[in-house]
Amino acid sequence: MRSGVVHTLLGSEPLSEVAGLLSSAADSIRSNLSPVLLLAAPSLQGALAVAPIEAALLDSGIPYRRRFRMEAPNDKPWIHIMGPGDHSGPVLSNDPFSLSISGTVVDGLTGHQGDSRKGPLTAVAQAHALAEAISPQGQRTRRLRPWAVSGNWLHSALDTTYDPVFTALRDTLVEDGSIRVVPLPEVPNPNISNNTWIDSEALEAVSSRWQSLDMEGRARTLSHLFRPGLSSSSPSTARMEEIGWHCVMGPGWSTDLAGQIATAASYWKSETAAVAATKVTDSLLREGIIPLS
Repeated sequence: MRSGVVHTLLGSEPLSEVAGLLSSAADSIRSNLSPVLLLAAPSLQGALAVAPIEAALLDSGIPYRRRFRMEAPNDKPWIHIMGPGDHSGPVLSNDPFSLSISGTVVDGLTGHQGDSRKGPLTAVAQAHALAEAISPQGQRTRRLRPWAVSGNWLHSALDTTYDPVFTALRDTLVEDGSIRVVPLPEVPNPNISNNTWIDSEALEAVSSRWQSLDMEGRARTLSHLFRPGLSSSSPSTARMEEIGWHCVMGPGWSTDLAGQIATAASYWKSETAAVAATKVTDSLLREGIIPLS
């Protein structure tokens, strides 16, 4: 699955505006002697952002503490994952070290005529880029690499229009073999619990004969399968296309990224927020996936 060429997240176009700051932060973290506090709200976004940084710290043998809570940190050094409503971008301070990571709007892709297409650079994507800078070859860090696009999957941009940052980051991961992008019938164990407009028995029938269909037959069959979703206000056309044709699969995965995120989100329905966030982070660190419950 690996192409042999690693395209760093910091080297991708969407990260260009924050690459210098995150690289400097990684240098400071590696030279820091005191345990680093990782702090985030006990939300799905918070857990998905904390996990890659924690993986990099573990891979590098750097001491740290993790906290899921709403309060701002007090004692430095710390890394604070801001909420999705904060769009001020990352802020780095030194002596002593502190880093706040929040979303911002950046150029995602450059069009054929040189026009820039803007989209959200989420805290999750920045956290993965920081993790990569801390521990480029770390086993845990590399295993979590497919999750770099998870913040954009959760972002509302995909519910309104095309998200160029999501596409650019996904293409970066595809190019170096970190992920495959496949249509839904090629996902071995899909989780469509959030997509009630997809008939599970119909999907199973389509999957069973998918390999025998030509491209025209596949397009026609998948369009028929997704037709019920067209009559509802959600998902958007952009997200529906991703659900049907562009499922993100990491190495050895049986469930695509969207399906695993749906499973992770369900934890907040049965657990306290802090327990749910801890459960997501621990699962990602331990297995690199969120198994279907």
